[in-house]
Amino acid sequence: MSHHLRGRYLLPSLFSIFVLWFGCGAQAQSSSLLPKQFAGWQLSGNVRQSTDLASADSINAALLKEYGFSGLESATYQRQDGRKLALKVAHFTDATGAYGAFTYYLMPQMNSETIGDGAASLNERVLFHRGNLLVDAVFDRLTAMSAAELRELSNQLPLPASNLANLPVLPT
Repeated sequence: MSHHLRGRYLLPSLFSIFVLWFGCGAQAQSSSLLPKQFAGWQLSGNVRQSTDLASADSINAALLKEYGFSGLESATYQRQDGRKLALKVAHFTDATGAYGAFTYYLMPQMNSETIGDGAASLNERVLFHRGNLLVDAVFDRLTAMSAAELRELSNQLPLPASNLANLPVLPT
């Protein structure tokens, strides 16, 4: 099975694990990567944090470990018009790990987007990477401004120090 097809089948399991974990009460810590608000979205509840590989993806925990997974944050955001957005941010040791995970979870039917360092979308789900972070955003409904809102979020996310935010340069 190609890695894109594996991602196609495993992506839903990653998010079902997220739903179970999100409801199980991992508490927010003070040093969250996620902002309290951005582009009209307001944090609803607490940011949940974990360093447990299984909480991110129990099926692919070894793969995430190989990519240098170092933690997961998740939160729900809401707008005044009632729309909701579920965000997950997986952080890795460096940009190579985030990019590797992005390509693993990327599905062939996803459309390219211009968010962060690379992005793709399918229906209400947008997956993007920026520096050493992989972000999975799931809207309850999209609008013409959804991509611009995620670009604003991407710009607010911290980059790691030094060259850890850069992908390796491959020989030409």
